Amino acid sequence: MKRFFVLMIALVSCCLVASAQKNQTSIQETQARLLDVNPNAYVRPLTVEVQVTSEGRITDTWPLTAEQVNALNGDLANIRSWGVFQSSRKHNCDLIVAATFDFKSDPMTPGMYILTVVGFPANFVNWKTASDDDLKWITSEKATNVSDREKVKAIVK
Repeated sequence: MKRFFVLMIALVSCCLVASAQKNQTSIQETQARLLDVNPNAYVRPLTVEVQVTSEGRITDTWPLTAEQVNALNGDLANIRSWGVFQSSRKHNCDLIVAATFDFKSDPMTPGMYILTVVGFPANFVNWKTASDDDLKWITSEKATNVSDREKVKAIVK
């Protein structure tokens, strides 16, 4: 008799537990789109002419210590940029046109390096807003130089 009651209680418990285990799922779908507000400002680029100074071709030699080279991460692009900056500051110009570089260790002084910058000092003149013809040229220039698209920052006409 006890077994019957225990068996009945177990059976009733299983039925109650089974009936409480209903799965309910709710799925919601929407077709609405959230558009972010992205204000865009379009600016017509500037064009500028480059005028080489009357100084002509210059040759500057810049000594560098090992610490300076390390501060520039030993990267030749950084070292060349540093040399162009020094030469443009020395000659009071905006850029060095057709710059060439010679970077080597100083045979006379261990731990020292020599950077030689050769080029033509030049300044930007005649800044103006790009015309429609300039924009056609800029667009075609960007389209033909797809691999160097990031390098097209300033347009020099």
